[in-house]
Amino acid sequence: MQRYKLGWTVGYTRDPSEPPERFVAASVPGAAQLDWANAEGWPDYWRGENCMQFESMESVYWVYESKISKPELADGQRLYFVCEGVDYQFLIRLNKKTLHGQEGMFTPCSFDITDDVTDGDTLQIVVFPHPDSGDYSNGRCEAKESVKPPCSYGWDWHPRLIPSGIWKNAFLETRSAQHIVDLQFDYMLEENLSQARIDLAIELSETMSGSLEWSLSDPNGDVVDAHSVSLESQQIVDITSDIFDPMLWWPNQQGEQNLYTLALSLHGADGMVQDRKSKRVGFRRVQLVMNEGAWDERTSLPTSRNVPPMTIEINGRRIFSKGSNWVPPEVFPGVIGEDTYRPLIEKARQANFNMLRCWGGGIVNKDSFFNLCDELGIMVWQEFPLACNQYVETPEYLDTLNSESRSIILRLKSHPSIVIWCGGNELFNSWSRMTDQHKALRLLNKNCYELDPDTPFLPTSPVMGVGHGDYLFRDADGVECFEKFQKARFSAYTEFGCPGPASVDYLERFIPDDELFPPKLGGSWETHHAFNAWDGHKSSWLCPEVIDHYFGKAESIEELVFYGQILQSEGYKAMFEEARRQKPYCSMALNWCYNEPWPTAANNSLISWPCEPKPAYEAVKQSCRPILASARAEKFSWTEEEWFEAELWMLNDSPEVIKCDTVEAYLQFADEEVFALAWDFEAIEPNSNSRGPTLRYKLPTFDAQVFKLVLRIEGKQDWQSEYTFCYKPLNPLMSD
Repeated sequence: MQRYKLGWTVGYTRDPSEPPERFVAASVPGAAQLDWANAEGWPDYWRGENCMQFESMESVYWVYESKISKPELADGQRLYFVCEGVDYQFLIRLNKKTLHGQEGMFTPCSFDITDDVTDGDTLQIVVFPHPDSGDYSNGRCEAKESVKPPCSYGWDWHPRLIPSGIWKNAFLETRSAQHIVDLQFDYMLEENLSQARIDLAIELSETMSGSLEWSLSDPNGDVVDAHSVSLESQQIVDITSDIFDPMLWWPNQQGEQNLYTLALSLHGADGMVQDRKSKRVGFRRVQLVMNEGAWDERTSLPTSRNVPPMTIEINGRRIFSKGSNWVPPEVFPGVIGEDTYRPLIEKARQANFNMLRCWGGGIVNKDSFFNLCDELGIMVWQEFPLACNQYVETPEYLDTLNSESRSIILRLKSHPSIVIWCGGNELFNSWSRMTDQHKALRLLNKNCYELDPDTPFLPTSPVMGVGHGDYLFRDADGVECFEKFQKARFSAYTEFGCPGPASVDYLERFIPDDELFPPKLGGSWETHHAFNAWDGHKSSWLCPEVIDHYFGKAESIEELVFYGQILQSEGYKAMFEEARRQKPYCSMALNWCYNEPWPTAANNSLISWPCEPKPAYEAVKQSCRPILASARAEKFSWTEEEWFEAELWMLNDSPEVIKCDTVEAYLQFADEEVFALAWDFEAIEPNSNSRGPTLRYKLPTFDAQVFKLVLRIEGKQDWQSEYTFCYKPLNPLMSD
């Protein structure tokens, strides 16, 4: 096979019967709006309020054109046009003759154009206006009749900016007339994990005779299995084989990420190679099992299961899932590539994460995302593109969902990192009002079972017993996240957040100087989600009154950001570590959210766009270490002469036994450090915690707004922890 890049232009029209008045150079993959903005010399959409310049282009038809230079074809070769993805509804035309029409951005298509094309012909892709249900009660509701990711219609961290265009590769490709159309890899591990039964399903372009040769190489490059299969007038070929003592794939910090290479070559009747394909695969068994203690919960008769299974078990080992919610890393998904994904996923691994929940309001990521998760041991909870809507049950919608979901499953199922399929985000909530009887969810469950039966399926998140929220450090009633989490009891926390501002030098890149301080409603601060981002809290996500409550009125942007980032960091520490302390009943802690698609002035994210960690990232990194000394304090703010209390714990999510040792607790007041308590803990079993004594110390008088608690273990710096708390004098006026 050989690929030929096409040169594209793009223009728009409001009347599909009329051609565009003007075409401009187009980048493919990319987005039509970006091409037009570039040609017009528009300023960066992510600065100030520039994103609003795209509003006039929401309801246009984008027309891509490319002149074909037909390559020379050898005997037996055919020329194909391959289109991997167009966002969202489109027609493909060759010299004004329609080859294909499709709704859906996740299903690729290809066409043999050998006999229909001559040099200089015009290939055209017409992209329809974005889907619009006509329900304008909330922007996302406009997507409730489509499989278009709804976040682009506007969210509390995403501007209303709805991409259109060719978002994946589109190219010409020469192929042998006899080639491999599809290769599906499935396997089943024996209960004792000592043997894998492999099933290969291969679709050929035509009925043919010849042979298929395939091999499987282990992570060291050694061939562990190889076969040659004779073809006798076949187009569909099924192959089975057994691999003994496979090297298993494990999540981050649980073992090695062993990946095998499957290689396949197709030979014609004359023995000549017609086609080759290869892919990386991994062996692991995944199950969702009942959380410890969940079966023992009792309610009044008639009794039933109170909560669904939410504990991940990989290769027979129960694993506490630590991580975050992944959202699209760019507003325009066409510009995303491996260079976008790699630094973000590497930082997820460095943060001691083992899971990312790919939230259902965004795109299903490109292949390089999943390849990186395979390599780095990041389990993926993959949702279909449904979120916060009551999706319709029309035949048209269900047909599109069926084809899109099957394409997604078939593309991704061989990745060992895929450990959960999920119908979508918050579909059982009062604002969505779907149930597990909704045809869309029954269809998705059916397709997952049919195509990937050994990977767990959940209808939505949250389900009963699973926590979404809260998303504030301190709510309108004055309740802190410390208290909320310590009083909560959930089998999994799959969304929880704590807002914090971006760093000052970062804010200066997109907030105009005359708006920077003090932050105000309206303007760039509001456009970038610092105010009125979320109807649950009008001052979200900056929440300046919360910062003022603890530290007083900020006198500069530097002071506001410094204290706001302390709140986010300490809030996330409290929530992640509390979720871990509630193990084994609790089995997951996935904060909202990890990343963001454009610069937010304030957000629950750990990493600012495109990949700049906030201080909260480092805080969460510390709280997700496999082994650490941990402190449970009931609140963040303490007063002079009050008895400070903190319960000591050792947390262990590793597969190793922790030997007995000593935790020493110190309190730091301004420039003074005092010893407070020592705890000699016993050995701790793998994936287990140990609860220690409670530290009590009467707070002295000192001149600072914060104090710190430091937990040390001699020779174990990687296990040590530090916490910051707010300090208030008894008489602030005298202190001043």
